[in-house]
Parts: sequence; C-alpha cells; structure tokens
Amino acid sequence: MKLIYVTDVHGSFERVRELLNLTVADVYIVAGDLVDIPFYTVKTARRYLDLQTYFHSLRRGKGKGDMTLEDYVDELLEDPGLAGEVVEKGNRYRHETLRARQILQKNYGLLENMLSLLPPGRAFSLPGNHDMDLGHTTLRNRDLHLKCHAAGPLKIAGYGGAGGSTPGIPERYSVVYRAGTGVSEDNNEMYRFFKSVQPDVIVTHQPAYGIHDFASPLGETGSHALRRYCELNPVLLCLTGHLHDQWGLEEEDGTVFLNPSHFGEIVEINGRVAEGGFFYDVEIVESTVEQIRHRKLAGGQIYDIVVHDRKEGKWVQQVADRGRYGALLRGRNYEMGEDV
Repeated sequence: MKLIYVTDVHGSFERVRELLNLTVADVYIVAGDLVDIPFYTVKTARRYLDLQTYFHSLRRGKGKGDMTLEDYVDELLEDPGLAGEVVEKGNRYRHETLRARQILQKNYGLLENMLSLLPPGRAFSLPGNHDMDLGHTTLRNRDLHLKCHAAGPLKIAGYGGAGGSTPGIPERYSVVYRAGTGVSEDNNEMYRFFKSVQPDVIVTHQPAYGIHDFASPLGETGSHALRRYCELNPVLLCLTGHLHDQWGLEEEDGTVFLNPSHFGEIVEINGRVAEGGFFYDVEIVESTVEQIRHRKLAGGQIYDIVVHDRKEGKWVQQVADRGRYGALLRGRNYEMGEDV
C-alpha cells in the first residue's frame, strides 16, 4: 500500500490538484491547516483580527473566558444600555464572522471537488487550528477528526485542532481541542477516542510530546496523551504537522512519527515567503513501513529529497537531492534562489 501525506496546505489548493495529477497512491491524507485565512484579502483579515482583539479584551475584563468570543458578543449586544460604538463593532463582528464561515465552506468545497475525483475511500482530511469543524462542510465524509476510516487492511483515525486559539479564526466554528496538558487520560477526548477505535495510523495536527514539537521560546509543546497512547499501543504511523520547521522522521516504541513540513506557501511574521511543497510518500508492506520518501512538489515536478529504507529493522537514509535537502535544513527557499 502506498500512502501520501501532506499537511499545512494553507489554501494552496492548486498545488493539491497538481499533486493528485502527478502521483498515484492507494491513500491520500490532506491534513490541516487546510486554509490560511477565512477571508479573500489580508486587509479584511486584519480588520477582523482588530475586532477580535477588542472583544477579547472586553471578555477578559468581564471574566467570561469560558465563552466563545462569538457567544460573548451575542450576549453583550443584548444589553440595551450598550454604547453605540460597541454596538457598531459588535454588529460588524457578527457580520464578518458569518462571512468567514461562508468563505471557509466555499474553500472546502473546492478541495472536495478535487478529492472527489479519486475513488471512494482513497482520500481523507483533518482540520488544523486554522480550520473550521469539517463536519459542517462538504468534506464531512472524509473528515478524520474523531472518526475512524478503513483503508485496505489499515484503520486510520485522527484528532484535529491544536492547543490555544488562533487569531483571525472564528472560535465558534473551530475544532475544540480537548487533549491538552493537564487533562488525565481518562478525561482526555483524544486518548479515549484512540483507545476505543485502536487505529493503525493516527493523524493529528498537534505533534506528540518530545517529537517534532519544539517551539521557541516555549520548548516542547506536544501532546503528552498522544505520546503516551503511542507508547502503549501498536500504532504503525503517527502523522502530524503544525510546526513547519519541526519536520522529519522518528521511530519510537515501534511507531513511525512523520512531519513533512508545510505543503502550502506560507507568509511568515516577518513578511518572508516560505515556499513549501513538501510531503511524504510511504510504502507499507504487510503492516510494516518499508520505505518513506520525503518529496517536494515544485514547478510542476516532484523531487525526491531523502529516501528512507528499512533494512534489518533499521532506517537507512539516502539524500537524493543535496541542494533541496540543504535548503530545507537551513530553512531556506531553494526554488526562489535563496540557497543557491
């Protein structure tokens, strides 16, 4: 069985279309963050973020942190004595939130149109922290969040979202992450779900603790529950993302952990564009991962960067493209000429 895994698409749907046209696989997993911003322009997104920041401050001052921001704004607007400026901002926030939902659903519809060209049961998706709950979109039948799907002899299950809120994304429509630090295994939604379905392949957005999870200056930010589950259960593959620079392959306690880095083009905080295009091509033979190719889609072509082969129970790595591999190691753009 061949499995292709991409994550952190960030709205690069045409790149997904290219990938589907250039590859052949038994299973495709296209994971979050599927979209980047829930608006058509950066200007609108910034305006919405300004409104979010304003109402975040009011909510915090009122001690209403247990409410979604949208529920808090609805409650606030019920006050007949509310100042006109607050009313105007609240109504604008409501309007833009509904607009965001419509745009998100339209974008997921575009992705579904692409994936629907594959035979049934060949493509699955997972929401990240930039996404809305896919259960309310046209991707619902291939959604992996709290769902388990059969793919040949394998069971694939997922848990989406990530810890904390994402600025610019409506809280009301996002996946509520109930798998964070400080939650016991008995009360951890993700842990209990995986325990109930016993998947062979796990797909999450947030990485496992201590594996592909280092975020400066916070340190290790991954899920203790995910790491613990994989330690105690026979998980073949654990596919994650979220932290674009924490890519790579690690095998712990019999589980292969993979983060390919981002597939979509990313605009970083400093304004620099990171080109992306990375994905994993995984060969599974009789419930054993035999080969993993770290690949890159660029300029309508696919390049092998690193090939990992399992030999006598150990992984042997061969760098296939030293230029692109070196650029990836240094966090540089190869196709844009930064690392030449």
